[in-house]
Amino acid sequence: MELIPKFMMISAVIIVKNEEKYIENCINSVKNLADEIVIVDTGSEDKTKEIAGRFGNVYDFKWQNDFSIARNFALSKAKFEWILSIDADEKISGKDIEKIKKMLENPEADAYYLIWRDYSNETGILGWKSSKDDEYEESRIAAGFTETPVLRLFKRGYYFEGKIHETVQNSVKKAGGKIFMTDIVIHHFGKLRKKEEISEKKGIYSELLKERISEKNKEKEDYFILFELGRELLIKGDREEGRKYLEKSLKLNPNYEQTLSMLGAVYIIEKRFDEAEKLLKKAVNLDNMDFSAHSNLGVIYSEKGENNKAIKKFEKAISLNKKSADAHFNLGLVYLKLGKKEKAIRNFEKAIEFNPAYKEKINIE
Repeated sequence: MELIPKFMMISAVIIVKNEEKYIENCINSVKNLADEIVIVDTGSEDKTKEIAGRFGNVYDFKWQNDFSIARNFALSKAKFEWILSIDADEKISGKDIEKIKKMLENPEADAYYLIWRDYSNETGILGWKSSKDDEYEESRIAAGFTETPVLRLFKRGYYFEGKIHETVQNSVKKAGGKIFMTDIVIHHFGKLRKKEEISEKKGIYSELLKERISEKNKEKEDYFILFELGRELLIKGDREEGRKYLEKSLKLNPNYEQTLSMLGAVYIIEKRFDEAEKLLKKAVNLDNMDFSAHSNLGVIYSEKGENNKAIKKFEKAISLNKKSADAHFNLGLVYLKLGKKEKAIRNFEKAIEFNPAYKEKINIE
């Protein structure tokens, strides 16, 4: 048996509460990667602790309404050089384990960004990509996903900041540590939970974000915290309040592309097309690769009856994300409106191919 150098040994760290449905899947995904598994339970009332105890050390921690405090307690229990921070409703694919081990040989690295994939079967989500023909077996669980870089693999000595959406990024940067980007995926299945579970979690998140706005010495800028809060409220289903926080974010930073793009999408839902167009055009000028902004501009032009402009925008969105079910569906609607039935059907078929949920929305006589 080959000995692993101490500088390459990993502690997988997980904080949990009532995760009996997910915890074993998570632990099984990292047990051949991590040299120890540290689980911190913040008050489970189900079988989470019993299940987790079969695989690693379980520590009790009284929840203090702050994710960083809980995660930093977990870090204090880890004994190896590298930390992998992972949640119960996430997993690492077996195909990436050797790749991760190889990365730890880099003597210059202090931390790594991984790609957080948030799986969903819903339609109309900003930045959504189809799972069709994806290389990961895990992606078969849902029609598609969104992706965000997250700093989850790092050396000991760093710490989390932020009551919610906590990160070690600032800690690493303040110490002058080197952070590298990777294409390693953390697969997240949280959006596939029951709606009431999601709503409860998002309610907790939004309340913590509201508290965070009034704090001093925050590790993130106010405009970004306001953006995060607006996004969480939209996901929770509170569009009006979510919009208000996005508008506050925009006032503090009129050039933050994500706020522009998301607020533009909200204005479309509220049929405020002129305001939405203005924001989305600015988003595209800041980032011409934002396929969601192009696609949403297509929606606006379609609503205004500017069909040729709509077609160009949907085609641009598809060129940036060939498996965009939303853009194909909306392009099909424009062609149907123009009486180009064959082109409409081709795009509807593509939409269904990339996200079967569209089958219920398409009815061509």
